[in-house]
Amino acid sequence: MTCWSGALGWDSYSFCIFGAAVYSHLICKKQNHIKLPMTIKEAELELKMSLSTYYDRREASAIADLVMEDLSGYKRVDRILHDRDRLEEQSIRWFKTVIKYLEQKMPVQYVLGYAYFDRLRLKVNNQVLIPRPETEELVDWIVHDIEQDLPGMAHKHFLDLGTGSGCIALAVKHRLPKLRVSGCDISDGALGVARHNARLTGLEVDFFKLDILAGEETKKLPKLDYLVSNPPYIHHDEKLQMDPHVLDFEPHLALFAKREQPATIFYEKIGRLASRILKPDGLLFMEINPLFVNEISELLKSAGAVHIEIRKDLQGKDRMVKSVFK
Repeated sequence: MTCWSGALGWDSYSFCIFGAAVYSHLICKKQNHIKLPMTIKEAELELKMSLSTYYDRREASAIADLVMEDLSGYKRVDRILHDRDRLEEQSIRWFKTVIKYLEQKMPVQYVLGYAYFDRLRLKVNNQVLIPRPETEELVDWIVHDIEQDLPGMAHKHFLDLGTGSGCIALAVKHRLPKLRVSGCDISDGALGVARHNARLTGLEVDFFKLDILAGEETKKLPKLDYLVSNPPYIHHDEKLQMDPHVLDFEPHLALFAKREQPATIFYEKIGRLASRILKPDGLLFMEINPLFVNEISELLKSAGAVHIEIRKDLQGKDRMVKSVFK
């Protein structure tokens, strides 16, 4: 007879708790409630069991880790030491609500109300995109290049076009505090989130409303040293390949150009804007769609960029571009 606890590498206590969690999950799901009382370990196993229906093992584990840290106040290592601690009834009821939303495939960052980005904890909701790891890579590149001009940084001005949650602008300000940083967006909802995040982090960043595609509005912008943008760049034909938790919950205004417009419309407009408002040797950084890397390069050349550099993300995809304008 196979000893499953040994085969799985679990001690007898963990194995018993897992078995109880499986039974509890089936019964509680049928009765549409979570049992009381509950320990930290029981809650984590219950959560992973629920998530396994909708996510692969790795993603379910990552989501469960975020939720359990928020629920218990302990990091993963500390939860091992406190796994038999009982949760308060209020915490369990919150936990039940979290599971309900996660089972609807709502992104865990929206469920919790925050996301981590480049060492900052930022508020997020369905008015803004959830910050991605590849955007952190873009921030690393931006900071590295701007740092080469440390003596003159206090007199330099950086603008984030289509700032969303403010993640890029705030991360750059956090790492380069002497730099003057601003961010703009067309969405009032996004600007509300960005301004909240500025207060939350204590970082001085000016956020204002601007439609990048409206030529008259952009004429009011001053001369700048650095421009950055992570614009809407997904083609509508890519929708079929997108995860439901992105397509169903994240703002389409920040994901897609209008159907009647080319997917590269923002790159064309931003390239022209950069040629007009960047000071000599000014830099433009953008996150890009790998499908349109050649078209974007040509648009930037046409706009007057004298040097264009493409970089890949950690997945090996062409994801970032830097352009120099004279």
